[in-house]
Amino acid sequence: DHLKATNELGLPLTGIGLFYHHGYFTQELDLRGRQQEFFPRLDPEAISLTKVDGVRISVDIAGVPVSASIWEAKVGRIALYLLDTNVEENDDDHRLITDRLYGGAKEERIRQEILLGIGGTRALSALDLTPQVFHINEGHAGFSALERIRALVVDDGLSFSEAKAAVRPSSVFTTHTPVPAGIDRFPRDLMERYFSGWCREVGVGFDDLMELGHEPGTADGEEFNMAVMSLRLAGQTNGVSQLHGEVSRQMFAAVWPELPVEEVPITAVTNGVHA
Repeated sequence: DHLKATNELGLPLTGIGLFYHHGYFTQELDLRGRQQEFFPRLDPEAISLTKVDGVRISVDIAGVPVSASIWEAKVGRIALYLLDTNVEENDDDHRLITDRLYGGAKEERIRQEILLGIGGTRALSALDLTPQVFHINEGHAGFSALERIRALVVDDGLSFSEAKAAVRPSSVFTTHTPVPAGIDRFPRDLMERYFSGWCREVGVGFDDLMELGHEPGTADGEEFNMAVMSLRLAGQTNGVSQLHGEVSRQMFAAVWPELPVEEVPITAVTNGVHA
C-alpha cells in the first residue's frame, strides 16, 4: 500500500525489507474450527522478484560475517529491495535468518533486525543509493541508525555524540504499537553478544549503547528497547492515527520527563490502505 501510493504520488522512495522464503503463514480452519498454519515455500521468480546480480552485502552476526544477496521488486517506478541470507557462503543456521516472518524467539528476532537495519543500510550503499531521509517503520529497522552512526565515526571521523546529532535530523520513526507488550526488547546478554563489535568500532562503552535503548523507569542497563532507541535517534516521530498519536504520547512520555504529555513530540499520520 505504501509503495503503491508513493508511486502514484510521484515521490522518490526506495523500500528495504527481507525476503522470507516461507513468508507469513497461510491459514485454514479444520472441521472443528481450529486454525491450522502452513508455510508454503515462495518462489522469488514466480512473485516477480529479480536477483540483483553481482551485489552482496555482509553483516556481523555475533562475530560471524553473514552474506546476503538482494532481490528487487518493482512497484511501478518504486524499487523494493529484499535481503536474502539463503546463499552458499553462509552456514545452515545463518541461511535460516530469512526463512520466515515471526518464526522464532528473541535470538532469531535480533538477527533479523540486524540484517534489516544494518544490512539494509549497507545495501543502499552497495546499490549506490544515497537517500536524504531514512524512515524507520516500527522499531524493527531501528539498527539502521546505529549503522549510520558507525559509518560517520569510522569513515568520517566524527565523535559518537557528533554522529548521533548528525543522524537525528534525517531519521523519521513511525511507531505502530499501542501497547508496551508489542515492542521489541532485548536483554543485556543478547545485546552484548551481537553489539560488542559495534561498540569497539565506534569507540564507546557498552553501557553507552545500552543507554540509547534504556526505557525510563526500568532497571539501568538490563534491557534494550527498540522503540525507545528509535525515538532518541529520530528527528520526527509519528503514530498511525490521531488517537494512536495520543496513546503514544502517553506511552512514551517518560522519554521526555521535562515535557507535559500533550507536548511530547509524537505526531500522527493516519494509516491508509491503497484502493
